[in-house]
Amino acid sequence: MKLLPRSLSYKFLSLVSLGGVLGIFAPWAGEAAQISAPETALVFTVRVSDHNAGKSPAVRTVTYTITNDAMRIDAPAEGSDRSYLWNLSTRTVASLDNGKRTYHADSLDKIMGFVDFSQLLGQYAGNNPKDKVIPGTVFRTVAGVPCTDKTTLHRFKGRVVGMINGDQKIVQCLATTFPGSDLYRNFQTGLAALAKKGASGKTAVPPPFMPLALETVRTTDYSKGFLVKILSALHLYDSSKIPERQVEREKVTALSVRSVPSGTFSIPASYQKETAPAS
Repeated sequence: MKLLPRSLSYKFLSLVSLGGVLGIFAPWAGEAAQISAPETALVFTVRVSDHNAGKSPAVRTVTYTITNDAMRIDAPAEGSDRSYLWNLSTRTVASLDNGKRTYHADSLDKIMGFVDFSQLLGQYAGNNPKDKVIPGTVFRTVAGVPCTDKTTLHRFKGRVVGMINGDQKIVQCLATTFPGSDLYRNFQTGLAALAKKGASGKTAVPPPFMPLALETVRTTDYSKGFLVKILSALHLYDSSKIPERQVEREKVTALSVRSVPSGTFSIPASYQKETAPAS
């Protein structure tokens, strides 16, 4: 698979993988979504925590705002305050640095040329033939919405043979019907319709509707490969940096449908365009 340009890092794509959707934005300040009036949107907040064994968990809050053809992700973190704007009608996406008041924009077609469509939608596990998927049968409630657990047991190997391998247990509480599910579905359908070719060069087949994951718990048990052990013995690699276990949790804490301001999906006119770093 081709690597993404530095200006659109893998971490950027991972933010959009909320269990199955994403949106897009515009290349020039003030030209983004061309929305001149308040619009009804699905808005939900996700509490994200990342816990490595022996360390205090890192916790942050991410907010998603979704309409039929646009999405905004507000993802403040320690040391940064970023927003991501997607717009299907203009086939563009932008990353805003709210601290520096700058932005970088690119075309959706370009992004989808660097990564398989299935990965863009967050299907990191579940499509390996050796994965084991266990559907749930009991309903529970998250953020006031009924959902059903699905468990995926996933084994992976590091990109460098002999380095880091691991086993993952991913438990997702999935919902197909919730306030604003029509907006969620329409946006996802619109994104699928724009899919052209994946990284393999073959025509990508848009996946079926992916439910909203109201809660995801991803537990990863890492194992050190033979190369790590050799490098560590020669004091050429600090294997202590590899955690024995990592637990990532994402939980929707609030979900509603409400009117959002007209500028929600637009790059502020005061933001300056970033100079793209060298690839």
